[in-house]
Amino acid sequence: MSVPALITGRRRAALSVAAAVLAAALALAIGILVGPSVRSPAQAVADAAPPASSPVTVAAERRVLAEPVITRGTVRPGTSVKVTAPAGLSGDTAVVTRVVVRAGTPLDEGTVLAEVSGAPLFGLVLPFPLYRDMGGGMRGPDVTAVQTALRRLGTGVRATGTFDAATGRAVERLYRSRGYPPPRQGKSAMLPRTGIVALDRDGRTVSAVRVRVGSVLRDPAPVLLELDTAEVTVRATVDAGQRALVRTGTTAAVVDESGGAVARAVVRAVADRPGADGYTVTLAFTGDVLPPVEDRTVLVTIDPARKTGPVLAVPVAAVYARPDTVTFVTVEGEGRRLTDVVVGTGRIAGGWVHVTPKGPGLDAGTRVVVGRSGEPTVRAGRTGRDAGRVPAVGRPQLRRRAGRARPPADRPGRSTR
Repeated sequence: MSVPALITGRRRAALSVAAAVLAAALALAIGILVGPSVRSPAQAVADAAPPASSPVTVAAERRVLAEPVITRGTVRPGTSVKVTAPAGLSGDTAVVTRVVVRAGTPLDEGTVLAEVSGAPLFGLVLPFPLYRDMGGGMRGPDVTAVQTALRRLGTGVRATGTFDAATGRAVERLYRSRGYPPPRQGKSAMLPRTGIVALDRDGRTVSAVRVRVGSVLRDPAPVLLELDTAEVTVRATVDAGQRALVRTGTTAAVVDESGGAVARAVVRAVADRPGADGYTVTLAFTGDVLPPVEDRTVLVTIDPARKTGPVLAVPVAAVYARPDTVTFVTVEGEGRRLTDVVVGTGRIAGGWVHVTPKGPGLDAGTRVVVGRSGEPTVRAGRTGRDAGRVPAVGRPQLRRRAGRARPPADRPGRSTR
């Protein structure tokens, strides 16, 4: 064989080897890229199956079970009584020049109600209206009544029944403390009957003001304002479930959401029978009073009637009832072993229920099963009312589980205590 032919043969052999190596490398690359996406039918079915379910657990706790009753109500005014101007304060010159009080506010003794012709009108708690002007040396039951009222206001005057110098100084102190010059008769202080409005009680709420600046008191007994003779109340309604949680004497918060005002109240009465909207609850304010407003409701939050100490509790979702009404929880122990513990149930609040275990295995910190991951809401074999919650006498509504099959051999066993 000639040399050129030998060289040509070797080149062809080298090219064949290179082509074979290249083809093998290409096949390997294609296998790496395409291989993972190629699955057998059996593998495809296996990959499409849902993951195995596993218990979802929550730790039992010792906690206080108490939640407020939240509802809406209306502020109701009490019956009212008219307050008239003092006798003799009427006519074309009796012009209202200032109104001090306003509806919805309590009227305390010693308060200036209004000004008539620039002079103040004081409210004093008296057994009767004044029938004369008082000055130095005068005696009588009216003087005693005024001295008693002035003493309640902190002037220190004694109720002697005689309008003496000490009484005159007490009158001066009353006027000056409110920013008015005291009336005088000559050099001595005096008290005009037209400056005092007799009140029957301290602290009544002003339900309406009947005069305004510029009003002329022409009537013989012009009405200045109206006071509530009964306390302002809040009337709310609750349903049957809430009714069991509300007791007379329970405290509450009342919120006027339009202005953000908050007042405290106490439950005075709870209806025994329901009305069209539920059971009526009547509350009375214990401090500041919210004014009655038509066509406006208030938010009423009634505190828990009974506050107890911490109790052993689990989520409501952890408690089941068998067909024989026995309630139980499923606890997860070592090695994820599941065990049923029979329990009694009590108060429910905030999604938790008080439980009393009838056997060992359940305490604070114990993990209880509340469901299973990857499991539908209605399990196989649970239909109709067995799939939902059923009420039990004296117990919260708890989920009911039908008779449960024993665990398969390939999972940890379980027992019932």
